[in-house]
Amino acid sequence: MDWVEFFSFRPYGIRKVVKTWTKITNRLETGLEPEYKLAVIKADSILDNILNRMGFGGEALGERLNKLTVATLPNREQVREAHKIRNNIVHDPDYRLDLDKARRVLEIYEQALRDLQVF
Repeated sequence: MDWVEFFSFRPYGIRKVVKTWTKITNRLETGLEPEYKLAVIKADSILDNILNRMGFGGEALGERLNKLTVATLPNREQVREAHKIRNNIVHDPDYRLDLDKARRVLEIYEQALRDLQVF
């Protein structure tokens, strides 16, 4: 048991999520579009895994988002749009993602994680 996390009332495993999130955001500093795309894919994956662990069932993030209310995740519709961008990245090899759009998408995922009190 991690006593520091226990006494700070933060969810167990928070350090791992924060460390992973830092790696994701650092990908934006590379200046390389493939790294921006990978950052978005990984951010989507983190949110999907966390919602699954929280008990929101479904085969994929899209289905899990349908089970959330705006009270649970105020930026649910923005997350849907971010997830569509992730899907475009994965399914369309010609999809272009610039740094500004990648930053906006990561901000959406970060806000969702904050709203879910992940960090």
